This record gives sequence, structure tokens and C-alpha cells, in this order.
Amino acid sequence: MKGLLKNTWKNRTLFFMALPAVILLIIFHYVPIAGLVVAFKKFNFTDGLFKSPWNGFANFGYLFKVGDTAWRLTRNTIGYYLIFTITGTIGNIAIAIGINEMIFKRAAKYFQSMMILPTFISYIAVAFVVKAFLQNEIGIINRFLIMMGGENYSFYLNPRWWPLILTLVKTWKGIGYGSVLYLSVLTGIDHALYEAAAIDGANTWQKLRYITLPMLVPMVIVMTLLGLGNIMHSDTGLFYQVTQNNGLLYETTQVLDSYVLNAIMSSVDFGMTAAATFCQSIVGFVMVVGTNLIVRKISPEDALF
Repeated sequence: MKGLLKNTWKNRTLFFMALPAVILLIIFHYVPIAGLVVAFKKFNFTDGLFKSPWNGFANFGYLFKVGDTAWRLTRNTIGYYLIFTITGTIGNIAIAIGINEMIFKRAAKYFQSMMILPTFISYIAVAFVVKAFLQNEIGIINRFLIMMGGENYSFYLNPRWWPLILTLVKTWKGIGYGSVLYLSVLTGIDHALYEAAAIDGANTWQKLRYITLPMLVPMVIVMTLLGLGNIMHSDTGLFYQVTQNNGLLYETTQVLDSYVLNAIMSSVDFGMTAAATFCQSIVGFVMVVGTNLIVRKISPEDALF
């Protein structure tokens, strides 16, 4: 203990710099863990958090006793996670390589700033942008279809095209910010490798295939492992705001998070909400640990732990 205190005082500047972040981490990530008991209780405000009566696994029943809804929610949640992960990773790498290979670096910084900008736009504003494109008759896409001799298409009445629409919106909004991490890896690659490859007669595509992409693999693995913890979580703003929570689109747009949000708004059942969150966390934990074990067997240096 004496050595710990001495070392802390020696590095007191770093300690006090990190202290606010540590306090926030404890308050918002560790203290709320006590609320997990609500998942196993019939919560009421009169008895409070710890005195409310226990009801076992009853709160988990609604997730598995809703017929086809359970399958639809699971399919949509996991399906969108896979689609967003694949398209996001490919898009992030492509943008990072494109910016890194640009000859005019000032122009590269400008394009990078423009692509990061959508990250800071709220989904409420994005919903209006999407509506401007998809709205019946007066939407940009429908105007174009009518001008080309086609018929008006009611996007907000048909769930068919929404997986594509949501993928495009998610990619547009997050691709700029996501490319920053991969761009940082590219800037750290030793240029001597490219020079040696050029001396050996390698062209641009060969340098990309045998130097650039292999150098990005560890970052791809790390980002995938970190993202697996959210496999059962979805961007509520995307699925709730952009689709305007339209019941006609639920077949392809409703995910577990938006379902829980609707349940909360229709009936305040904190036990049910806590049960859903608990299930999401357990699935995420199992996925991260399991995938990390597989990665550690195949490529130990790329594993998280």
C-alpha cells in the first residue's frame, strides 16, 4: 500500500488527469450494475429496488413468448449487425486507403473533414433528410421515377427496401469517423516497406495487397471483437427515428432495442426492460469471450486478452 501511494504521488499529474474519466466510468458503468436485480423482480416504486418481490425468470418470458415476433426481432437485430459490420469495415478501409493515397494532402484533409461531418448530425435531422428523398409524390426519388415514366412508390408503406435504405444511411453517417482509426494505422506503416516493394518491381495493387491490407488486419480483428459486445444492441435512433417507428415497416426494421422502447412507452415495466438488457449483455459477453478464444488459437498476437 505504501508503495502504491508513493507511486501515485509521483505520478500525481497523470493521476488527476485520469481521475474524472475514472469517476464517470464508475458512476455510469459499474454503479448501475446493481440495477440488474430488477430483471428478477416485480419492481414497484413503493418497495424500491431491493425490497420489491422476486419473480424469478418471469420478466424474461415476454422475450420468448411472443410467437413469430421473437424470431423477427432476433433475425433483424443480428442480421443488421452483420450487414453494418461488413459494409462498415469495407467502407472504412476503402475511404482510409483513398485518403491516404491522395497526392494533394490539403484536399485529403478537406475530404476527411467532410466525411466525418455526418457523424455529428442527429438522427432526428437525418430522418428529415431521408423523408425528403422517400416521401410520396414530392420526394426526390419519386419525382425522378415519375419523370422517367415510372409510378410513385410508397416507401413508408412497404418494408421491402428498408434494409438497403438503413444500410445506406448507417454507412453514410458512420463511414467517415470509422475510417479515422484505419487511417491512423496507414500513417504508421513504415514507408521503407513500400520503397523495397517498388525496387522489387511491385505495382500499386501489389503493394496494396501484400503490404497495406495485411497491416490493417490486426485493427479489423480488434474492431470486430469490440463490436461483438453489441451484437444484440442496435442504434435506436436509426431504427426508431429514421423509420418514424412505422408499424407497417416492422417486418424488416424492428429490432430488439426499438421493441423494448415501444414496450416502455406503452407500459412502464422496468423488470421487462432490465431483463432484455441483461440478455443483450450476456450474449455480447459470450460472443466477445468466445471469439477472442478462437482468435487466440489462430493468431495469438491479435487477441484482445
